[in-house]
Amino acid sequence: MTNHAVTADIVIYVSAGFATASNFLDDFAAKLASRYEQAGRRVRVHVHFPYGDWDRSKRGQLQEIIRDMWHNAHRKQSVHGGKSLLEFVVSTRGLGKKLLFIGHSAGAIASILAAKELEHHGCDILGVIQIGSPRCAIPTSLKNKVLYVRAMNPQNQSPDPIPRLGTWGGWSRKRLGIYAWNRVKHAPIHQLLLPIIGSHADYFRDHNPYIWENASNLQTTMNAIWTWLQTIEKDVEHD
Repeated sequence: MTNHAVTADIVIYVSAGFATASNFLDDFAAKLASRYEQAGRRVRVHVHFPYGDWDRSKRGQLQEIIRDMWHNAHRKQSVHGGKSLLEFVVSTRGLGKKLLFIGHSAGAIASILAAKELEHHGCDILGVIQIGSPRCAIPTSLKNKVLYVRAMNPQNQSPDPIPRLGTWGGWSRKRLGIYAWNRVKHAPIHQLLLPIIGSHADYFRDHNPYIWENASNLQTTMNAIWTWLQTIEKDVEHD
């Protein structure tokens, strides 16, 4: 699904994760485009499946996701989902001036890999939003442009389990030249914990029973990332 503008200030790439239904992110993408349009901004929104949708082999998807996480940890280029997203960006960028990546689950891994490569080639990366993502190393140049969102079910205090996977850690040099393991060395600066009814697959639900304090999961997720987007756009304007 793609929402088109004749010209666009921002081109947005929404990436799905493991074994995702083909229409799972369409409503989220449409509502995000509507927010920008109401704010007088012109955007182009694309939904992409860097590892394929739920019709593709789950074993094959999982192998590619693990490989991409390994490549990211070792500062190598992606040969799977990140590469797929990168090629999709190249083929669809059009008249966009800034690139915004939003990834759910493993789609957030692909988003980081693609954004890192595109930034290296001089593209203007507005931001990367990781929703329910495994932990993966964030390049230093992108640390202040990444928002990491994870969920906690307020009904039973159970967290989304997927953000427990992976690592942000790395070795850091301490005083006297001694190295020690720093578990947040490569962590994003901006992180949010959201009250979401359900768990990992439910950030974008917009109906009962996914309602908490008069807001659906989708509204809670959208409001949080929209507030952050306004903040980083103001920071860009002041640079």
